[in-house]
Amino acid sequence: MNSSSTLLAASGSSHSRCRLQRLAALALAAVTFSQAAYSQTLLYKEDFNTNGEGSRYSTEGGGVVPGLETTGPAYWARNVDVLAIGKVVGVPAPAPAKRAILVYHHNLPSTTLTPEALKLIDATIKWLTDGKAKLKILFSAAANVGEGDQFLVQRLTEQGHTVVDDEAGTQQNPDGLPDPKTIDLVINGSSAGEPQRLIRYAVPILSYRASISGDMLLATRGETGLNFDPGEVSITAPNHPIAAGLPTKFTYVTETQTLDTVGLGLPAAATTIATYKYTNDQGVTSTRPLLVVFDKDAQLLGGLITGFDGAFWTGADLNEPTLSNGTFGTPSEPRTLTLKPINVAGKPNVKLTLAMAGTDVDFDFGADDFFRIMIDTDGNGPSEFTALATFASPSGSDKFYTDGKTRLGIVAKDVTYDIPASATELVIRFESNSTFWNEIVAIDDIRVTSGEIVTKPLKLAFSRTGADITLTWEGAATLETSGTVNTGWTAVAGAASGYKVQTTGAAAFYRLRAR
Repeated sequence: MNSSSTLLAASGSSHSRCRLQRLAALALAAVTFSQAAYSQTLLYKEDFNTNGEGSRYSTEGGGVVPGLETTGPAYWARNVDVLAIGKVVGVPAPAPAKRAILVYHHNLPSTTLTPEALKLIDATIKWLTDGKAKLKILFSAAANVGEGDQFLVQRLTEQGHTVVDDEAGTQQNPDGLPDPKTIDLVINGSSAGEPQRLIRYAVPILSYRASISGDMLLATRGETGLNFDPGEVSITAPNHPIAAGLPTKFTYVTETQTLDTVGLGLPAAATTIATYKYTNDQGVTSTRPLLVVFDKDAQLLGGLITGFDGAFWTGADLNEPTLSNGTFGTPSEPRTLTLKPINVAGKPNVKLTLAMAGTDVDFDFGADDFFRIMIDTDGNGPSEFTALATFASPSGSDKFYTDGKTRLGIVAKDVTYDIPASATELVIRFESNSTFWNEIVAIDDIRVTSGEIVTKPLKLAFSRTGADITLTWEGAATLETSGTVNTGWTAVAGAASGYKVQTTGAAAFYRLRAR
């Protein structure tokens, strides 16, 4: 697709321009990217704004259940049905207290940790607890007999702190956690337990359990039991209190060790304190996080699904047996939504376009988690459905959904697929399965069209009233913002045409990206 750009700039006197700069009013860039203007013939549209079960579509395995107190709901339904039980579509996850995630292992020999590594760990605990003395520390799960866990317990005890094991609670029994007012720090070890219940626990947490860091919303799943030497560690946040007194580069361990790593998918609000270089089996070297921290109220992995107009269809935790009385919810029997047949006989250049979104927290690589778009081109029945597109996680460490071309995120974007020219009576079916509450996919604005797509450049317009600037545009697009023109662009959550920007903050640039 071609690109186009338009720069919206201030006009008027230099005095006016300076005043606008002081107000941070006018660095508004309507940049980029042409958009498909669907001026060709629209054959079919489904927007889910009203309930169409039995009339416009049929479902198998539909429903909504609230889930556990410590997790979220399970559903295969319209988002309005999720909202009706007091839940949201997405992962609302502001950190209830400070958090840190570290490369470590419960069996790590203490003698291999360098003095700088020990200082890094001590400084992290000091930052998490605001330097409080005589901490009461909950080890969750109970400290392993391995040397790595036992070393931390001994070191903290020698420093005057009290360490107790977390043995009573499970994910299904959140009441097993002590009153947060009585605990100063949680250490989430790498050996066992159900730490998902700690997500909303309003106590600082130091975690080194890679296998479930996604469920904790701290990072995508890291590698467990990886045998390597991180080599030279680099401090990447030298002004952070944890880095005070540490050299900019140091070694972490004295020799190769078994370690659990920090996942590579981090929330935007994360602060990476230290990194290391890792060379994989193919000889490719990359920079990886060694220590990552989060301030209180920082958004952890996830966020709310946005970018749709009106109601939309969505699914999460689709293997939950109570969702539809134990039926459906397996890879061989996924939950489905099937549209009524669409007559496309003799129509040229038939295409399917829909808006899609998905979380990037915890989708597993393999057969359990997927979203498929299936088609039957002549309406002859379920046995003739074939896959038009399959969204799945591309690897064990990548937790987002992709069809190989489009990566889904929490802000909706359009995807388009060609329908075979031989199609006559087109039936479209969506099939999905997933295995946890934070594995969410959503669809909306399903369109079947015929004819050539005519591209139309996106245009971002603005008007000013007092201290407010109103941004307007046409078509399916995502508003993005950055403090600079060249880098750092992020989607503005929930923004639609008519979005207002106040001129009382720092200067910002805005652009549109086609969905």
